[in-house]
Amino acid sequence: MPADEQQVAAQWDQWLAQQHLSGPNAKPDSANPVQMDHFTWYQTHGWTQPYPGENKIYAPADVPGAYIPSSDSDG
Repeated sequence: MPADEQQVAAQWDQWLAQQHLSGPNAKPDSANPVQMDHFTWYQTHGWTQPYPGENKIYAPADVPGAYIPSSDSDG
């Protein structure tokens, strides 16, 4: 992992820890799909390539489209 992306990767680790992806509290489709796509891309590409169509690697809170309300929220 490039040194300049370690802080962003740490933010993604914190985001991942807050998701309910497995275990007794797992919730199917609870993670924001846009964030999950970005996380998977970054991790797969060793934190060296921006998501397709973007020019940088974003932190979870900065991912374009990350805060589109889900069906579980009030808006």
